[in-house]
This record gives sequence, structure tokens and C-alpha cells, in this order.
Amino acid sequence: MPLGDYRLFIFDWDGTLSTSTLLVRISRLFKRRYNVKYIRRHAGDYRKAGARKVHVREEVNRAYARLYDLYFHFARPRLQPGAIEVLTELKRRKKTIAIFSDSNNYRLMKEIKELGVAEYVDFVLGADTIKRFKPNPQGLLVLVQRYGIKKGRTIYIGDMASDILTARFAGIKIACVGNGVDPYSLLKEVGPDYLYRNLVQLRHALSD
Repeated sequence: MPLGDYRLFIFDWDGTLSTSTLLVRISRLFKRRYNVKYIRRHAGDYRKAGARKVHVREEVNRAYARLYDLYFHFARPRLQPGAIEVLTELKRRKKTIAIFSDSNNYRLMKEIKELGVAEYVDFVLGADTIKRFKPNPQGLLVLVQRYGIKKGRTIYIGDMASDILTARFAGIKIACVGNGVDPYSLLKEVGPDYLYRNLVQLRHALSD
């Protein structure tokens, strides 16, 4: 299916729409749930986990919020080149746009607002609000159910091999950009449904 024919576009945040800070990159290295071999060994568990219903709880940890506000002042992320152009084109086509990320929800909402993305997005879901983190597919399933859009018309856009496997566990298609956290070569090896060098290339694909 051409990329532009999907109706629900769910984006990852760090490394996909925004540049990934050094802190985020380092944190990914020490979490085995991002390791492809580990995920594949536990694939059955992740598929079963996605069948459970969850509640979204948006609770702000005030101590975390104060610390992150200070960190943000010195290590402000940027949008990836082409991010606004992609979101603008999707809005023009009247697509539904959501964000699902393992980022803390407070951090996620702050960055989305400060970087001028909030006006393009219909819903934002931080994994900590449902206590289910990738490669658990529950966050993607929550968004599919929220909008009542068929899985076959839904696509997740990410930048890590774990994003590919998360989408597969959810039963939806996956597009990856190769200028985020994981290298293009690893993404190609794991095999997403669509693979682009960056968001600029993805934007051109929307018009094909």
C-alpha cells in the first residue's frame, strides 16, 4: 500500500520526530528490552501482553518535572529535518496523527509543546501513563482502539529495531527512518515494511 493511503499515523518521538539527546541514547544502551535478540526470545510474552486492557493514568511526578525543566534549559532537543513538513502534509490530507513513545509523559508533552508540534497532533501517549513499555505493543493498540481505525490502515513510524518488532506484535505496519538512534543497516536487517533515510525522504514518499 502506498504510504499516503494509511489513515492513522502513529509516530515515535525520540530519534524520529525529534533529535535524540545524549541522555536518551545512553539510556537505550542499558535496557535489554531494546535488544533485538532479547525481544525475539520473548516474542510470545509480548504478544500475550498486548491482549490485555489498560487504563491511561496521567500523573505528574513534581520532583521529576522540576529536574527535567532544568535539564531542558541546558539540553533542549530539536526537531528532525523534515518533521514539520511531514506533519503539515498529513494534516493537509486530513490524516489522524498520534504520538506513542517510551518517554516520560511530562517530558514528552513539554517537548512537543515547546517545539511547536502540539498543533499537528491529535493525541499523545507516553508509555508511563499505561505502565507498558515497548516492545509491549499495548500503547499502539490503545491508539488503534481509541480511533476505531482498522489495523490495516494504521502505521507506526519509528527509528529503532525495537519499534519494528513492537509494531509487528501489534499487527500493524511499520515505517522507519535511518537517522535516529539505530543505524540504517540494523533497521534494514530487521526489515520494516517501509524504510527511509530520513523524514525528508519519507515526505516525498507521501506524494508517490
